[in-house]
Amino acid sequence: MMNRLIRPLAAAMLAGAAVSALPASAQDTPAPAAAAAAKEARIPFASMVRDYRAEDRDAIYLRAGRDWYRGTFFAPCQELPWAWNIRFDNSPGVDAIDRFSTVIARGERCRLNSLVKIVGEPPAKAKKPGKPEK
Repeated sequence: MMNRLIRPLAAAMLAGAAVSALPASAQDTPAPAAAAAAKEARIPFASMVRDYRAEDRDAIYLRAGRDWYRGTFFAPCQELPWAWNIRFDNSPGVDAIDRFSTVIARGERCRLNSLVKIVGEPPAKAKKPGKPEK
């Protein structure tokens, strides 16, 4: 009876010892979230943004200089597809746009979840704002 209890416990201890014996390179592999965070971009000044395009209600493309950036939101930004202009709300004293910024479209506050630099121009489905659907 005691043998039945000890065997699983011993197996678990051996498995734990095997994991701790892994080389440091196997233990230090970065998590996918850490790798994604390394790609986050930052636009140094909000005044650098010269153009934007909406990708439905879920994302926005910003052009700063010759570079394009894609920002995604925590929640859908309902007014973004019809906004003729946008504003940015940043932390006090900070003029940069990053994943901590808020986009204001037609009075709706849309919090950015991520901002990454993209290669080339936005896809064709990303449109300039238009008239509201009826």
